[in-house]
Amino acid sequence: MGRVLLRLVAFAAVGALAFVGCSVESGPESAGEPQAEEGAETLTVELEGSVAHAVRIDASQVRVDIYDRAGVLQFSADYRAIEGQMPSVAWTLFQPAAAGEPAAAAASGALEVEMDELPTLDGAVTGAALIHAQVSRADSSEAYDNWGCDLLPGAYNGIVSCGTKGACCDVHDACFATYGCNAGSWTRPWDYAWQCSAICNAGAVGCFTSLHPGPSECCWLGNCGQPR
Repeated sequence: MGRVLLRLVAFAAVGALAFVGCSVESGPESAGEPQAEEGAETLTVELEGSVAHAVRIDASQVRVDIYDRAGVLQFSADYRAIEGQMPSVAWTLFQPAAAGEPAAAAASGALEVEMDELPTLDGAVTGAALIHAQVSRADSSEAYDNWGCDLLPGAYNGIVSCGTKGACCDVHDACFATYGCNAGSWTRPWDYAWQCSAICNAGAVGCFTSLHPGPSECCWLGNCGQPR
């Protein structure tokens, strides 16, 4: 399927993850990870049950790796800005690895994202956590289409929905409804209308990484997490 280049101009955004413990330090290197410049900016963020390590490789690339508490690589995301092209994020979901064994790729994909420039490391971690949550659940039998930000880890649901990025979830939900998309579009975009990936999912990533549109409407409706 051909790549569709679209400007996603008016996309709202989803509430910031409640990061627990944020420090600036280098994270463990993953297999094949590009080498950062000496003195490169890094960030380590503790998520629920995992740890994210972000590094600004250079002026054109930011990488985020997410590890479980045992140090096993679960997910990686590379944000790239190439002159003359729309910024993109390429991601890889890894299979659970046996003790002492390297993780193997389970799924991968890429999105062109509407951003004026590469995100901050904090924004890159937020976007990576969003994609990780989405693709991890994309092919599960678990049903979810709830008010607010039900597509992120449950412990963050209320905080994210009612945070500075909560409206991103509302726009993503509305986009899915408009084009008949569902969660499978994250890992199998060819099975869905092109708008599901190019507009809905890419827009959500751009919103999470760079925008702060305010809370989800569920916060004043009082129905966050309830089925639509």
